[in-house]
Amino acid sequence: MSVTDHFEERLLEWQDALKIKLERAPFPREPGYLYEPIRYALESKGKRLRPAFVFAGTEAVGGEWRNALNAAAAVEVFHLFTLVHDDIMDHDTMRRGRPAVHSAFDLNRALLGGDALLIYAYRLLTQLPENILKRAFEAFNKYGFAVCEGQAWDMQFENQKHIEVSDYDKMIDAKTGALLNLSAYLGGLVGGGSEEQSIALGEIALLTGRAFQMQDDLLEVTSSSATMGKSLGSDILNEKKTWLWIDLWYHLPASASEEWASVKANQDLSDEARVALVREWMNSTGTIDRASHRIQQWLDTANERINLSGFQNPESLKALLTLILHRKS
Repeated sequence: MSVTDHFEERLLEWQDALKIKLERAPFPREPGYLYEPIRYALESKGKRLRPAFVFAGTEAVGGEWRNALNAAAAVEVFHLFTLVHDDIMDHDTMRRGRPAVHSAFDLNRALLGGDALLIYAYRLLTQLPENILKRAFEAFNKYGFAVCEGQAWDMQFENQKHIEVSDYDKMIDAKTGALLNLSAYLGGLVGGGSEEQSIALGEIALLTGRAFQMQDDLLEVTSSSATMGKSLGSDILNEKKTWLWIDLWYHLPASASEEWASVKANQDLSDEARVALVREWMNSTGTIDRASHRIQQWLDTANERINLSGFQNPESLKALLTLILHRKS
């Protein structure tokens, strides 16, 4: 059995433990107006990447991953809260292979359920050992706020004509990287690691967050709805300022702006045709190749940091990075 195969078994073990934890969330049946959307969100099947960083961080400093279950559940529930609200803001109707919460129920129930998920995340956090509780809360507040800032940058960029690559990097460090940073940091705390080790784990996860978000944007362009389990093409149709979009327009000739305006105005063209044209441009200009190269660079740097940090058991952490590099959805 390869190292990757062994880690995938470990990952399934982590996912099963987390699934049981979330299924046993102490919520009553009524009022169903609130608790039905919450249960629906908790039952969703995702990659559980953030909890994986909690568990891998705990193991890296020599801790037992089962002791990190409350911390892992807290970051996953916080993540679910952000997804509920992000899907509303981005007008995405599908999430993880099924209707988004606001599509399955309605807007008001989704908003209320999302708010309650945030509160539940903090309830889970209070179950951490008392000796690390203050640092855990401070980190949760710091990085949780950064996630909101990242979403704000993301939405604000939609109304800005010109965005620099450095602006995009700042956005993904907040929107995606901050929660991964938090996850690995909490894992280090729960595992009994030093503050320095926990910070190093967070920085490694931040680099991975950049790679993960870039890959997510890349899969939005190169994958299919069936593979990803969510609606695709909205980033292109909404002219979302992803790195791919910024890089594409840097390398396209000036005449492309007029062509794109004509394509958008042509009522005879379907959304699928418009998306296909942009995909073709991204391939021909080398945008997709450059994005893939950046992903590899970030993960290589993260691996170097792991090797230099002197962790006791870094195997799961390294395997997690490899899995992210080769993911298809």
